[in-house]
Amino acid sequence: MTTDNHGLDQAKAQAASIITLVGALQCDYDRLQDLRDERADLASAVEDPESDDETAEAIAALTAWDDANAEELNTLEHEAGDCADQDEARERIQEHPLSVEVRSGWSSLGDKPNMEEFRIVLCTGGPHVEIRGEFDFNCRPYRAWLQYQDWGTPITQLFEVKQSTLLAYCQEFYFGE
Repeated sequence: MTTDNHGLDQAKAQAASIITLVGALQCDYDRLQDLRDERADLASAVEDPESDDETAEAIAALTAWDDANAEELNTLEHEAGDCADQDEARERIQEHPLSVEVRSGWSSLGDKPNMEEFRIVLCTGGPHVEIRGEFDFNCRPYRAWLQYQDWGTPITQLFEVKQSTLLAYCQEFYFGE
């Protein structure tokens, strides 16, 4: 008897992708570039010294910079991943789902229906993973949750992604108005 839960595994994989994509979106690319430039300047001074004293000074300056800034640089590099800027991160988010759908509730004939809910399908079949959510009065997502299902199993919510992360992801889609 197997206890594999392919729906849960796929939901966790999709959650990890969302966290990575939102991290790249929220990365401070200006600060990242500043740190890269500073370190490159210091490293080039180590490579092209004119004397032994300059070599020692350049190495000391680079070591001091690394002590003060390497952790921040590594964190920003990790957040950015292989995205060059926020536009690229935004584009990757918008290309990530299979579909983005909306629906409205009951309305009277002749009234313009108001969008109330959205669904972002991340993968389908067996397993199926999607983000469901609700709109505020400006058609902006204000609540979202990740859920999954596999063949013969009920729809289950995955609680491993923060609401703020899901909303940052969902708010990158245009839902109108």
